[in-house]
Amino acid sequence: MKTTAREGQCLVDIALAATGSVEGVWALALRNGMSVTGELGHGTEITWEAGDVADARVAEKYAAEGICPATAVNEKTLAGLLNRPVIIQVPDYMTIKADPVKKQQTRAAVFTGAFTAAFS
Repeated sequence: MKTTAREGQCLVDIALAATGSVEGVWALALRNGMSVTGELGHGTEITWEAGDVADARVAEKYAAEGICPATAVNEKTLAGLLNRPVIIQVPDYMTIKADPVKKQQTRAAVFTGAFTAAFS
C-alpha cells in the first residue's frame, strides 16, 4: 500500500495513520530506506504492507474519519493556522559589544619634494 506525505507531516504522523501506532515508524523507515527523524518533502511516497499494521482499529478510524496528523509544522505555519501574528524579535544593538577602534591618522600626506628629472 502507498500513501503520500502532505505538508507538515513527519514519518511518525504517517505511521500513526497507516499502521495505527507510532511504533510503526520503525517498519516504515526500514521499508522505505529513510531516517525516523528525517524531514519528508511534500509528495514523498511512503509504502507499507499489511504486516506493518500494529492497531487496525486506530488505522481504520483515521481512514474513515479522514484524520491526517501533521505535527511537523514550523512556527510560521502554526501562527497562520491559529490566526496569530508572527513575532519577529530584532536584536537589541545596545547589548552587542563593539570591537575597540584603534586611533587612525586622518591627515593625508602631501608631496612637497621637487621633481629632479625632466619629463619627456
